[in-house]
Amino acid sequence: MPAPAEPLARVLATVWRDQGRIGFLLPASDGVEIRQVEDPISAVPFRFRWLPHRELRGNLAELEARGIVSADRGDTELFRDRRDPPGRFCFLCARNIRACNPKEELVPLRLAGQDYYAGANFAWIAEGHFTVMSAEHRDQEFTDRTLAAMLDLHAQAGGEYRVIYNAPHAGATIPWHLHLQTSKEPFPVEDLPEGFEDRYPTALRRFSGGPGPALDFVADWGRRNPAHHRVNVLVAGPPASPTIHVFPRDTRRSHAAAKGLMGGFEVCGDFVYSEAGRRADFEAASAELARSILEEIRPADSA
Repeated sequence: MPAPAEPLARVLATVWRDQGRIGFLLPASDGVEIRQVEDPISAVPFRFRWLPHRELRGNLAELEARGIVSADRGDTELFRDRRDPPGRFCFLCARNIRACNPKEELVPLRLAGQDYYAGANFAWIAEGHFTVMSAEHRDQEFTDRTLAAMLDLHAQAGGEYRVIYNAPHAGATIPWHLHLQTSKEPFPVEDLPEGFEDRYPTALRRFSGGPGPALDFVADWGRRNPAHHRVNVLVAGPPASPTIHVFPRDTRRSHAAAKGLMGGFEVCGDFVYSEAGRRADFEAASAELARSILEEIRPADSA
């Protein structure tokens, strides 16, 4: 699999622009709103996003009409993981994407010795929101190889793209295929001052200087309760010295009442709303609400 000849950040920026131009990215013209609230305790500028275009994800007829999903995809020929209860085809297998999403441009990547593809997320949350999926259909597990791929992606993109890993039952809705998320926009948690980890509303540890300590922490967290302990992970910061943010999660606390499913964007302080029934929660945006949302998913035994 050949790597991009141009610098990766430039390639991704070009693909993002072109995918918007041809109509693969859902348009932002339908009432996108952003509200930022400063938390006096952590000094983090939490962000609330109102993104109604994301509701089109579940409107198959509209996606077909826009050419985002092919009406001639031939569902019976697509690969399915037998463990997926609804029997859906895998949305992250390149062969399926080529059959179902003809407008989607896949960027081949070689990350930490493994093959991946990057595809712009048509129901985007932020600028530069790509899904980076393993070329091999394998489980969404956080291992040393996963973190190595995250660090390599961040480095190859010159630190311009933040990289997120979501665990199953902690934001990842496709547990059968390893994938990462990217964003060009800084996350609120990146403004957390050094030494303020205990002031952040949910459990957080930050590591720099290499992957070893972060991997040790993740392994210890998993051993304490293998059935329920998972992590969300963010890699961000200067390409030469990135910070690895590890958010311990408990699958029994996967949702917050005022938000719903909590994934990597949310634990990083970016609260995404799109459903009409959630408009009141978005309207109530405040530092107090942000803290209560994050505190609700804080694992009971994370101290």
